[in-house]
Amino acid sequence: MSDESNSEISVPGGTRPRQFGKYLLLEKIGTGGMAEIFKAIARGAGDFQKVMVIKRILLNYSRDPNFVSMFRDEAQITAPLQHANIVPIFEFDQVDGQYYLAMEMVNGRDLQKVMARANRLGRTLPVDLCLFVVGEVCKALWYAYNARDVYGNALKIIHRDVSPSNILISFEGEVKVTDFGVAKAATSSSSEQGGVLKGKLGYMAPEQVVGGDVDHRSDIFALGIILFESLTLKRLFLGKSDLQTLINIRDAEIEQRLERHAEIPAEVKDILRRALAKEPDRRYRSASDFLNDVQDWLFAKNRRGGQGQLAAFMKDLFPEESDQELLPLDGDELSDIRRKERTDGGMPSAKTVPAPRVAPISATTHAPITRPGVLDAPATPSPHEDRAALMAASFRVRDFHGNVFGPVTFDNLVSLIISRSVLEDEHCSMNEGDWTRIGDFRFLQEYLERPEGDAGRRILLFEGNVSRRDMVRLVTNISREKRLSGLLTVKHGANLKEVYFREGRPRFIFSNLRSELLGEFLVSQGRADRQVVETVAAGAAGKGPRLGDRLVAHGVVAAHELAETLQAQFRQRFVQLFQWDAGWFGFFENIPMPKSVVLLDLDPITAMTEAVRTSYPVDLIKAWQSDHLDRRLVRTENPKVSVQELRLLPREVRIVNLLDAHPTINGLLKAIPQGADSIATAHRIVFLLVECGVYQFRGVSRATRR
Repeated sequence: MSDESNSEISVPGGTRPRQFGKYLLLEKIGTGGMAEIFKAIARGAGDFQKVMVIKRILLNYSRDPNFVSMFRDEAQITAPLQHANIVPIFEFDQVDGQYYLAMEMVNGRDLQKVMARANRLGRTLPVDLCLFVVGEVCKALWYAYNARDVYGNALKIIHRDVSPSNILISFEGEVKVTDFGVAKAATSSSSEQGGVLKGKLGYMAPEQVVGGDVDHRSDIFALGIILFESLTLKRLFLGKSDLQTLINIRDAEIEQRLERHAEIPAEVKDILRRALAKEPDRRYRSASDFLNDVQDWLFAKNRRGGQGQLAAFMKDLFPEESDQELLPLDGDELSDIRRKERTDGGMPSAKTVPAPRVAPISATTHAPITRPGVLDAPATPSPHEDRAALMAASFRVRDFHGNVFGPVTFDNLVSLIISRSVLEDEHCSMNEGDWTRIGDFRFLQEYLERPEGDAGRRILLFEGNVSRRDMVRLVTNISREKRLSGLLTVKHGANLKEVYFREGRPRFIFSNLRSELLGEFLVSQGRADRQVVETVAAGAAGKGPRLGDRLVAHGVVAAHELAETLQAQFRQRFVQLFQWDAGWFGFFENIPMPKSVVLLDLDPITAMTEAVRTSYPVDLIKAWQSDHLDRRLVRTENPKVSVQELRLLPREVRIVNLLDAHPTINGLLKAIPQGADSIATAHRIVFLLVECGVYQFRGVSRATRR
């Protein structure tokens, strides 16, 4: 990339302008998963200058053909579109291998920020302005679907990511649709992977969630969601987990939600019902039909929502931002930059070069990498430092005792390093390559050598030996007594589990146990044939979408079935922790969630109850309780867990009720029906109640008396 230190001038906020090809990047105004967005100046002869937006793909992704292809598709799909309600793209090019799009600068805010500001200020968006914004988006969608390319071919563009963040509203009251990054056109050259979820989760249509056919009516459904949310400032389908959101969208039940909002006019509710119909055939046939109903209502009610009214509302909502100058540099400062460029030998060349080819990572290309400072580092990035390649690679770890566990992903390896579950002097194999000291991998240095301030935040709160007896108490401590956020790492030989907690609730679990891998789980549940899963998995190894997405694409499971399977697999991974009776555990504070994972959620207390009920051998529990059979059991004052939270079965609740009248284990056993099942249930329930702190023993144990 060109030298970015051409200027000493700073813009408000402390950002220094820097040159990128023929553009002067003024300030970063956004960052996405694969690109960063800058306000920039395009300059020409004399004093010509134009403020624009540069959307620049991150350098690592510029080396990945899949990401470049997606970026190119966005440019090719959007380039022919010339419409007042669509952000135009002026240029698609690269500078030293880093691809970018040059686009129109819309001086305003996206609809998501507009709704957030109104909500924060306790204001609402007027109905007529909400309908005006939606009507303008309808114009953009109708035009995109009916547009033709330079050869006269129908484009039939489906946006597939219609969401508030992709609707821009200028301070002059203009409404423009942007970001056609996942759009599909009839003339698109990229291969379509059916069943792969695209777009933002909360703004999908039911057919997208279940892997059905997607057409322009899916965009209409998304726009219906936006209309509801702009009117109410409440999310329509958002659930407590991604899984629940998918289910809410799949079912598309909106009547109860509409009933809660009497402020929405009855005719507008009818518009919402048609836009949000679960079946595509019951929705508006086109964005033009949607627009007609919106305009008919505005006309019938003599509402005057329009660009002028929207501009006034925006300036009232963002008084300071709307008065700011679009260009944060005055003429003198620009002259200083140009003068400095002449002094330094002129503006860096805008000449572009092809993106560098990256060799695939394999066992044959893997070689030990020395630590920085021992030998001179290569001037160009190593293939091992390519982010996309790292994310596709697999790793195995060998500890000091020779135990090997894996394969694990790059994110999991980083998590192990940050949590100090593996150390820099232990060894790692990448893609079945040579065993190499972890500290000698250059791309891991930033995780091994963190600043002291950051290292101080990675605190090992507690650790110990894994014991099946103590696991209930451990989980209760994390989830109820302290409601911790962090990482519970559990290791036993080659087996590894990592449970990421947020405020006491598990949100993501990594496991390297073969039985808990997605393919194995699907086979064990009878949801897929082993040979089919292995065939799909072989095609997914090291490239392309994850196994789950490929299974959906091949029709092995439906998208909503995959979501349900992931939740069931998540629960099994957690419950299985209670079967470990050896190894080491440690809990680390302030460990970030791995990137690019689906966060799930479960109640650890009910899962713990299930584990004790189904997998704890009663003979083992009897041995633990043998010294306490005649000790008095009393309820704990202010317990962290209540009996109701345990979600006991009716026969288990009866045990609890009997315990108050017969407050010893021996007394309880005499009071219950005599049978193996009843006795086993009594022992398990007493164990659960004591270990999670609902009851406690009083008096002297038998061992003490002896």
